[in-house]
Amino acid sequence: MNRMSLIIRQRILSIIFIVISIAGGIFVFFYISGLKEKIPEDTGYNQIFIAADNIKKNEEITPELVEEQKIPADIFSEKFIIDKNEIIGEKTAVDILEGEIITKDKLEGGDSGSNSGLSFSSYIPDGLRAVSIPVNFYGDRSLIKEGDRVDLISIYYEPSNSSLCSQTILSGKEIVLIGSRIDEAGEDYQKNVNSGKGAFSSLTSDSGLLSTYNENSLIVTFYLSKKEAEEVFKAIEKGTVNLSICCRD
Repeated sequence: MNRMSLIIRQRILSIIFIVISIAGGIFVFFYISGLKEKIPEDTGYNQIFIAADNIKKNEEITPELVEEQKIPADIFSEKFIIDKNEIIGEKTAVDILEGEIITKDKLEGGDSGSNSGLSFSSYIPDGLRAVSIPVNFYGDRSLIKEGDRVDLISIYYEPSNSSLCSQTILSGKEIVLIGSRIDEAGEDYQKNVNSGKGAFSSLTSDSGLLSTYNENSLIVTFYLSKKEAEEVFKAIEKGTVNLSICCRD
């Protein structure tokens, strides 16, 4: 009798242990599910692909030439490619510089001459302007990405007191796009600079300010208010604009 009672007691304890284990598993499952629901999804950026190196026209794109990148969702275009398989093995219709976004119109058969798709203006937030400016950045190019927040510091010479001055003209601004280095901008750009035509041609005047933009320089795009844009271009006319990366809050 005692033996039978012992067996029954052991079975009851086993059943209780199994029930507790199942209940604990269900609790953990719903607890983790609740945590996932509380974690906000990062909807502010979309994944696209950029050239990991310079790619020549008619060159076949290999996996080593493609790098993943995230950009702000508000500048996303239907020409951007989000599936890497649509790029690998394709040939380019134009030259693609390192760091440049690989879009459908830059691939063979991608209607490179078409004007289809939304204009860039469609993605600019209300009340702001997309402003592209030359900046000096002395760090490794790979350290700075679209979406980083930066300060813009103007360095200029003040004739009245014969001194070199500095001033932070913008603080904590998010980079929308990063273009080519100035020394990689192409022959047409260089011809325009030499002839005093085109963007930043005023910097080739007697002040010789353009000479201070060199291999450390980039063309960077920001969303700015009208007043901020005016301040930036004033700073470019006075001297050079330098970039420093901020800590993201």
